Amino acid sequence: MRLFLIYSLFICFSALADEAKPYLVFLKAGTTLTNIKDKTTVVLPKGIYAKVLELNPKSRDIFNVYGKNGLPKYQVTSSGITEIADDIKILPNVDASIIYPPKSIFKAENKFALFDSQLSLHYDALQVSALNNIYNDQSSTVLAARYEARTLYVSELPVEFGLDLNYQSAYWDNDRESVKLSILTIGPIFKYKFYEKYGLNFHALLGAEVAPIYQGTTDLYTDKYSATIFDFGIESQWQSRFGIFSLGSHFRHHTLALTESDRPNLQIVPKEFTLNSLGIMVGYKIEWDL
Repeated sequence: MRLFLIYSLFICFSALADEAKPYLVFLKAGTTLTNIKDKTTVVLPKGIYAKVLELNPKSRDIFNVYGKNGLPKYQVTSSGITEIADDIKILPNVDASIIYPPKSIFKAENKFALFDSQLSLHYDALQVSALNNIYNDQSSTVLAARYEARTLYVSELPVEFGLDLNYQSAYWDNDRESVKLSILTIGPIFKYKFYEKYGLNFHALLGAEVAPIYQGTTDLYTDKYSATIFDFGIESQWQSRFGIFSLGSHFRHHTLALTESDRPNLQIVPKEFTLNSLGIMVGYKIEWDL
């Protein structure tokens, strides 16, 4: 019996505590507010939301209206009040004091897309005349396809930076043999956007790559090179119904040295060469769903 009495008192005190808290209501347009201190009156020209608390919980005829400082400032009759407690219950439980990040451009909800990735196909006019002494050839320029995959980190800096991977192959024939030049390179790349308007942007790219594979092969021989490549490109990018595409042009400067060859009696002086290429490209941006 004693436990039941204590529990009943606890329920009553809890109800009174909840009742004693100001709560949000809607004050109708035309409602008269009476200043508690000087008894002056104010008529609301339009409806507002305010926190109120009744003076007498039983009669609920006169209410205190609380100001921004959390203290009662006006009094109002019940005829000017519209209860909205039931309406508030159906609203989403979102804290208005928290600033939520905007949705990512890559359609990830409340997360930032930190990577800008692209796959590209290039067609380069590659100058191979510097290799004519090795391949007994008179070729000057060959058309070489190049496949590129790059990923850049997106930050608050004006310049994006990341990693670039390229594979290129070129073919040509001389008087005695068919030559295949295979080039695999990897290295850092930097991107700077210098124009953006009407959904179109232009950006410049600068990269430096080393070549784990840079070799020429024929039916009988293999020639291996060490190489570094410097790349400068200008690209445009735009949004289409099928995704984000790029068009552009790249100039590449190859610096290489012959390191190994199984050709008999090959005497090349010097064994260092430079090749240049100029090409066009088309790319497609990969959109990550983070």
